Amino acid sequence: MAIIHDDIIVDFNGKREKWSSTMIVNGIPEGDKAMARTVSLPVAIATRLILEGKIALRGSVLPIYPEIYNPVLEELEEFGIKYSHRKKCSAPQMVY
Repeated sequence: MAIIHDDIIVDFNGKREKWSSTMIVNGIPEGDKAMARTVSLPVAIATRLILEGKIALRGSVLPIYPEIYNPVLEELEEFGIKYSHRKKCSAPQMVY
């Protein structure tokens, strides 16, 4: 089993929100391990999308662009890999 959980605090013109996303993936008995699936499938999907011309970005690019992450996340759902998202409207104040 692989679990990924992110908590992100965002600020929209003074309105703070806490966004959380969680992904839980199980391995396949007698098959691929959960960690192998969560690492290899996104890379394989993105590579195919680049070769098909569906991702135009080139070079070393972080997957922070909707052009990359939307189709990859969408296809990952076909493999049973899905994030659940939730948003809390008020986030704690951060002290730096």
